[in-house]
Amino acid sequence: MEVEGLVVGPLAANCYVVSAGGDAVVIDPGAEANRVLKAVGGREVAAILVTHGHSDHVGAVDELVAETGAPFMAPRRDLASLEGYVGVRPARLLNDGDRLEFGDISLTVIATPGHTLGSSCFYAPGVLFSGDTLFAEGVGRTDLPGGSAEALFNSIRERIFSLAGDTIIYPGHGERTTVAREKRSNPFFASGWV
Repeated sequence: MEVEGLVVGPLAANCYVVSAGGDAVVIDPGAEANRVLKAVGGREVAAILVTHGHSDHVGAVDELVAETGAPFMAPRRDLASLEGYVGVRPARLLNDGDRLEFGDISLTVIATPGHTLGSSCFYAPGVLFSGDTLFAEGVGRTDLPGGSAEALFNSIRERIFSLAGDTIIYPGHGERTTVAREKRSNPFFASGWV
């Protein structure tokens, strides 16, 4: 499985094109659909996934669905937050524990509420797409509708820090990191603050 990251839009969100064989999955296409399509190349887009419903992560969904015909999938508990940002309705609403199979690409949905009510991560052995739940030496904001600091920190401790330390984290903003690095050096956890 190959991962190509693109920084898109005015809020510098990370969009990921995950590919294996001739298939590709696009995660969090926040803007710049043409750049995303260029990264996809000649692969078949099997799905368009979002970790949560904020505009900087979903802004190019409509255009990508129109161009590729790929199904759009989003967390069930974030459906309301998509309104006003995405015109197309999700072909599938995602729940915790759902297995997503696209050719040689297999991902598991991990619900990580806190940044939003429905914030979710996508996991494959050794790799986690964390959206705005966890960043390199940071965490997602919790002061927007549906946010909860308590839920966010519980999600990170229980759902992410329980993964193998060498799991690579591809966050919604900023550089990639690992579970071990965040346990050791993320100031929100290493300091014992939370």
